[in-house]
Formats: sequence, structure tokens, C-alpha cells
Amino acid sequence: MTKIKNFRIALRAREISRWLKRERGLETTPDLEIAIDHLIKEGKTWIEPAAVYSTLTRQIAEKTTTIAFPERSIAVSVIAVSIGPGLVQKRLEAESDAGRQALLAALEQEALSQSVSFAVRLIQEQAKEEDCELSALAVTPAEAGVQNADVLDSGFRRNDGLSALASLVGVQRIGINLDSSGSELPSHARVSWLFWTPIGKGASKRAEKAVA
Repeated sequence: MTKIKNFRIALRAREISRWLKRERGLETTPDLEIAIDHLIKEGKTWIEPAAVYSTLTRQIAEKTTTIAFPERSIAVSVIAVSIGPGLVQKRLEAESDAGRQALLAALEQEALSQSVSFAVRLIQEQAKEEDCELSALAVTPAEAGVQNADVLDSGFRRNDGLSALASLVGVQRIGINLDSSGSELPSHARVSWLFWTPIGKGASKRAEKAVA
């Protein structure tokens, strides 16, 4: 299990603008671009990225999680990220301002996306060393809409499992607390996973040994 805190992420104005157009129907204008740039500068003081992830062999994961593996995959990396509660507080303060609410929501999704990407890059390096390739990123059902919906069926049984996955990687280590039912993440957190599939001769045994 690996925990990383206070790493840097690059917030992309273009992706925030795309999210606003897709999710809020806001067309890009010079004024909106200025507002986004200003928000990114502000956000650097509110956003505190942290990640924790763990890679499990198929044998262990199938015993301890509800993740269903693709046929040839031999391991899975489960990732939890948080961007801290600061942005949530800003959204509460802007409750009566619909325009700022939209901007803050877009910033939140971009910060979460970039935090996950940071962890994925580290896992990709590990998988490459073991001659394995990674699947598309899958997310928990509660996060439908913040990622492409087609990844949701790539290994998660929809009715249960979030609390088990969250506990598996120790989300409390980066300040994530599940709700009382254990079925919903706070808005500033995300749980995702990727499958490992061998692509070279002998990769399967090396990878299983590396993550055991």
C-alpha cells in the first residue's frame, strides 16, 4: 500500500471549460476564460491532493472484493484520492451564486481527475516493469457521470463493494470518511481501479510475484 500527500497537479483551463459546456451548457467566452484562470489560481490554496493505492493479485482480490476480473487479467490496482475539504467549503459559501457554483464544480472534477491521473502514472511505471498493460480506468457506481459510463461495467458489481474497496486501501489515511451506510463517498474523493494484463513471455509470473 502506497500513500502520497501534497503532490502537485496541473489544473487545465481547457478541461474545465469543456466540463462546463458538457455538464452545464455554458459556452466559452472571454469572460468565462478569465473567470476560469482566476479560479485556478485561487484553487491552488484550497486543493490538497492525496492518494493511496494498493495492487492485489487476482487470487487475493477475488477473495476480498466484489471486483470481477477480465479473463486474462492477473492483478488489480485500487486507487483512492482526495482533494481535501477546502473546495467543499467554498461551494457551501457560494450556495446562492449559481455561476460560481458551476465553476467550483468543474474545478472539483478537474482536480479529482488530475489526482487520479497522478496515481495512475505511478502504477503504469510499475506495470511496465513487469511487462503488463493496464485496463481503462474504472470507477465506482456512485461516480457515474464523472468518468465515461462505459467503464462502469468493466468489473464492478453495482449493488455493493464500495466500503470494502475503500477499507482495502485505507482511505482514512488520506482523510476520507464514508457516510454511515458505507455506500457513498464525499464529493472531494474518488475510488478507481485498473486491471493488470501480461503482454510478454513470463510477465504473468513476474507480476504476480511483484504484487504478492
